[in-house]
Formats: sequence, structure tokens, C-alpha cells
Amino acid sequence: MTNGICTLGNDYVYDQVVALINSIEANGGENLPVCIYPYDNRLDKIRKLVASRPNVHPFEDQAAIDRWDNWVQKIWSYHPTASEKWLAVNGEAGIHRMGTHRRLCAFEGPFDRFIYMDADTLLLDSPQPIFDALDKVDWVTYDFQYKDLSHVFDLSADKLRRLFSEEALQRKSFCSGFYGAKRDVINLQDIEWYLQQLAQGDAEVLYPMAPDQTILNYFVLRKPVDSINLAFSLPLEKR
Repeated sequence: MTNGICTLGNDYVYDQVVALINSIEANGGENLPVCIYPYDNRLDKIRKLVASRPNVHPFEDQAAIDRWDNWVQKIWSYHPTASEKWLAVNGEAGIHRMGTHRRLCAFEGPFDRFIYMDADTLLLDSPQPIFDALDKVDWVTYDFQYKDLSHVFDLSADKLRRLFSEEALQRKSFCSGFYGAKRDVINLQDIEWYLQQLAQGDAEVLYPMAPDQTILNYFVLRKPVDSINLAFSLPLEKR
């Protein structure tokens, strides 16, 4: 069973990636492998960093990247208003923060169990409790995003509470900047089923301005994936 940590990166956030990797080596161990998924093609400095850190590896499966890029394009093509909202905000056509979706490639990545961490986060303690929790469930989160669901789903969507109970929204919603998961928890058959549901109207519940976060939450709640939020399950004095 291979455990590892994943992140997204490019040369624009190089300093943040270095800080994250330093924190992983300090608190997770120098032998804990790290995989960097490419946000885009600006990777010259990242490639040099990878060459100097034996525990750090780039994700270079272009077929997987293309596959997920294509699925993301399909997902957002079903949303009734996303393209207009993005055009108004960004002044140009195209999916908002497209590169953030590359974290989805971890479902075809090198680790059987992985922790995803945004490049602007740091590991401040051992990640072992997350991996231990993955012995019991398929998805682990540890945050308080449930207190503000406005960046998780479109709260005005009529279908939202027909799809998900209030309890599920409160206990299962999470921030996509940090989570633990098993590689095969989302597979090809799941994607085909998700796409069918989204095409039939589910897409209206997605929140376009946090595109990767809303998709991941949809995946987890819609399947549903067996998940746990440590912000609920840990004893109060440890939260």
C-alpha cells in the first residue's frame, strides 16, 4: 500500500511549493513521496526542483491529464450559466481556473492512498492520522467548510436539497485544499454515471467560482463516498 502527498504547482507558485515540500519533509519524513500535478505548462523551475528532491516526482501521464481535462470540459458544458459568469468575471471565454481541476488526476496517480494539499498550505504535524482514518473510510477531510456552503454548491439551486439531505451537506461538505482519499474511489464507471446525472440537470447545483471544489464535493456526496470529517469525529479538545 503506497501512501503519498499530492499538490498542484507551476513556476508561478514555486516558492509556495518549496515551502510545502520543506514542511512535508520536516513533519512527514524525508522519504514520504510527493507528486506534483501540473497546473499548466509553466514548469521550468518545478522540473529543477524535482531533480533536486529524490522524494518529489512530477505527474507526467499526459493521457490521464488529457482524459480529465476532457471530462472537466464536459462537466461544465452542462452547467446552465457558468460560461456567462466566467466571461463576466474574467473577460474571456473558457473554464475558470481550469488548472485547478488537474488535482483530479490523483484518481489515476501513483499512490494507493493520498493526501492532497494545496501549494499554499503547510504540513504542521504527522499525516499518519489521515492515513489511519483511510483504513476505515475512503475519504477523509478535516475542516469547517460546512459553516459556509456558499463556495461548495449553488445554494439557490432548486435541485440541491432534492439531491442531498441537510445532514449530508453539513457533515460531508469540505474544502478541496486538503483531503485524504483512495486512488480508485472515483473510477471510470463513476465518471460516466456522474456525466449522465449532470447532463440530466444535476449540473445546476455546481458553484462555478470554486470549480474544482464543487466538483469534488459533488463526486463525494452524489456517489456517495464513505467519508469522514475529523472536525466532527475527533474529541472536542483535539479539534
